[in-house]
Amino acid sequence: MDVCLFLAPAEGLTGVLTPERLTAFRAWFIHEWTSNVPADEQELDEDLQAVVDLVDHLLRRGAAELARPPERFQDAVVDLLDDLSDFFVRGEHAASDALARATDVSPDDKDVQAAEAVIGSACPERTQQLWRHLVWGRAPGMAVGEGIGLKRQVPSLGYWTATEVKQVRDDLREHLSGPPDYKPVRGMARFTSMLQRGLSLASRGNPSVALDAVTRAVDRAAKEGAGLLFAR
Repeated sequence: MDVCLFLAPAEGLTGVLTPERLTAFRAWFIHEWTSNVPADEQELDEDLQAVVDLVDHLLRRGAAELARPPERFQDAVVDLLDDLSDFFVRGEHAASDALARATDVSPDDKDVQAAEAVIGSACPERTQQLWRHLVWGRAPGMAVGEGIGLKRQVPSLGYWTATEVKQVRDDLREHLSGPPDYKPVRGMARFTSMLQRGLSLASRGNPSVALDAVTRAVDRAAKEGAGLLFAR
């Protein structure tokens, strides 16, 4: 599964979820689940209806509510993130409202997982934690490196704020060399990374592909003062 890196407002996901996008998503979501169902059977089941109800709540109260949803909606948050991810990747909403790609390079999920070993051996803790959100997903209001979406079979939507984008950019520049290999610049880190990369590549992920895509994306986003959104 490829990971698409989109430019986002500085605050991350909540800035993406404008009333217009939420309205378009709501219509798309209902159509996806009812278009091939007989008219007398188009009522959504409980879990699907919970996603629609959560979207309606966000439309009434604002997208920032996603960081602190009422208890009745908490189980629907991950489902909403999964479906939003599909919505953004497929780009079936209005072209005028489409998200801009930060780079045309789309690493595979296995690439970003393999790169986690390189990040872990070379970069400081803040970027190690942020990388987890690229690999596994993130909901607003989560502590960095923790929470919804981690170690799930299907990774969820993730994001970095503009501040976090600059942190990742600075850490990659300081601790990794450039293309084509993106090797750690310090000797001990390089030795450790060679071992870890060998283990990662055994799963057929290519760390350099992910590191190249992220390097391009954070450079562009930092220049534009933007955040990044990760969808697959």
